[in-house]
Amino acid sequence: MITQHTLKTIDDALLNIDRMMMHEISSNSRIKAFFNEADAGSNRFIDYQSAAALQEIMNNNRFIESLYLYRVTGQTVVTPTVLTGIEQFGDKEFIGRNVTSLKPHYWVDKRRYTEEIEGEQVEVISLVKIANLSDRSLFVVNVSTDRLAELVEQTSDSPFYFAELVNGENKVIVSKQQDQMTSSHSEKGKLLSSIQSDYTGWTVRSGIYRASMMDWVSSLFYLWITFGCVVIVLGCVWLIYVTRRNYKPILTVINRIAEYSKYKSKTLQMADKEDEMKLIERTIESLLDESSQLYEENKENLIYRKRHIFRAMLEEGAAMPEEHWLGELRKLGMESSFQSVTMMLIEIDHYSVFEKSYSRRDQHLLKYALSMVCQEISDNESMNTWAEWIDQQRMAVIGMSSKDQKEAANDLISLCHKLQEWVARNLVFTVTIGLGSSKVSLAQISSSYWDAVEALTYKLSLGANRIIGPDDIAALPQGEVFRPMQHIREICQLFRTGNNAWEQQFQELYNALSMELFSRDDLISLTSYFINNLHKEVMELPKEFHDFWNEEVQGELKLVLADKETIDEIYRDVEHVLKDAFEQMREVRENRNHHQLIHQIKKYINEHYDNPDLSLTQLSGEFNVTASYISRLFKEEFGEKFNDYVAEIRIGKAKQLLKETDAPIHEVAVKVGYTHALSFIRVFKKVMGSTPGNYRKDMI
Repeated sequence: MITQHTLKTIDDALLNIDRMMMHEISSNSRIKAFFNEADAGSNRFIDYQSAAALQEIMNNNRFIESLYLYRVTGQTVVTPTVLTGIEQFGDKEFIGRNVTSLKPHYWVDKRRYTEEIEGEQVEVISLVKIANLSDRSLFVVNVSTDRLAELVEQTSDSPFYFAELVNGENKVIVSKQQDQMTSSHSEKGKLLSSIQSDYTGWTVRSGIYRASMMDWVSSLFYLWITFGCVVIVLGCVWLIYVTRRNYKPILTVINRIAEYSKYKSKTLQMADKEDEMKLIERTIESLLDESSQLYEENKENLIYRKRHIFRAMLEEGAAMPEEHWLGELRKLGMESSFQSVTMMLIEIDHYSVFEKSYSRRDQHLLKYALSMVCQEISDNESMNTWAEWIDQQRMAVIGMSSKDQKEAANDLISLCHKLQEWVARNLVFTVTIGLGSSKVSLAQISSSYWDAVEALTYKLSLGANRIIGPDDIAALPQGEVFRPMQHIREICQLFRTGNNAWEQQFQELYNALSMELFSRDDLISLTSYFINNLHKEVMELPKEFHDFWNEEVQGELKLVLADKETIDEIYRDVEHVLKDAFEQMREVRENRNHHQLIHQIKKYINEHYDNPDLSLTQLSGEFNVTASYISRLFKEEFGEKFNDYVAEIRIGKAKQLLKETDAPIHEVAVKVGYTHALSFIRVFKKVMGSTPGNYRKDMI
């Protein structure tokens, strides 16, 4: 690789000089003038110009030691510094041999060169080119062998390797260490590679010095290989010895496993061609798997057992003595000493929204977090709690306190408030908590549980995201389901006849229901009665109302009952549905002559477009219909909004005024109904894409 790189470097340097000579002979006017027979010897300025050209060539190539031109006519030689006759030139013999030679000129082997006859000689290689074919005048370039040696030395800086350039007779032209060269390096070292140049015919050879030393180093390498093999063999022998000595404990373990496997399944028996370590590993893994499985099964059974006892306590608490439940608590590792117990039910508000918002995995995670937070807060309140999810929406919590019933009830209410505060800060849903009455024994917990269930039935009446206890239920009078029914029938009749008074009556009904306490079942029954009466009243109207009511309104009203959890939500949603339905029914009544009405409105706009007060409100008063109805009629009849229609009418009139009159922009704006010129310009540009002024210029 180094030899090939060295040869390529030398060839590139010499080939560049060869090409340079051909280029200068053919294109350099000063050199061509020197060889021109007509000017030969008659103009010294031409000779000096050619010398200057040679100096420039020499400066552009660092490898050129010297160069000169020989003109046969006049026997004249010119160098970068000398103009002389051939008899006074130091290289006249070389010129004489090449002028008379008929062979092609190639690079000449190493020779000695001097400009002066008695001058100092330097070693060079030379390239001769015929500059003038008519008289065989010459262009000679000499390359220093020392600079070629530097080029060879740059390709390899290792002191152990030599590189040299030799001619066809194996005589050294240049070497890597030119100053120390007394003979061929290949005679002192070991030749590794040799490549001949296709361009010069010379050969680059490379190798290593002191072959005997390298052979000695190689022998040391083989010695170390032998030593390493011996160490490996000794290590293997030692490994076999240590393995056999330490195998006895393993063999003992294998025998014990074999004895144990006789009484167990075949899974522990040693398979054919199975090593002892694999058997031990498989046995340990089997024991660990069995232990882990038993642990998980016991843990799972404990969870199911706790849940079973919890449900049994809620449903059958009074059927078993107190000692039975205390014993069950002790078996589960729970505290069994207390003075009072209270039941509370935590219910997730708007559970249908909760189910849609979270995946099943996230739902379980949030419920688990809620139970853990409840446990943590109870520990801070010095109260023992036992929480279990009894259905998808509700978590039942038994609070056990060592304090008397009154203090325990206060601690439980404080726990509920802190739990709700934590939920409000950290979660996106809310919870409503129902409290049961405080009891003194676990046998009475079932009674407290049903009190908590009853408390949550009043959530629809009292509201969500709150605590509902016995005191809250006692604070409001119990409502009677049959009392509001007459009021409901009156509202339905007003709605059917299109009387706006139904809204005020519906508000009064809501206020009356809010002042009394109704259970969820009672309020659902009253709302269902209200919806059914509305349906009955609407069915008495003409048939064109029936499809609209059955396909849209009836379904929306039933949907309100499905997912609303407070009377406020039911009132708000029902009112919204009925208001929309009432407006649509009014439009149906008015729609019987809406074609004639819309054309009257259109005519009115065309006649009063210049009125700045023209609006939906004005038209509503003018034609005695609602503004929203007029807006919808425009959308249905003309496919555009009322404001867009008015703007088009006004801009059309403005275009006519801009083309036919010279009135200022603000006067045109006033004439088409705009009191402010800026508003007119903005609307005009929106409709036409340009300002009124630009539009008037384009029309001119």
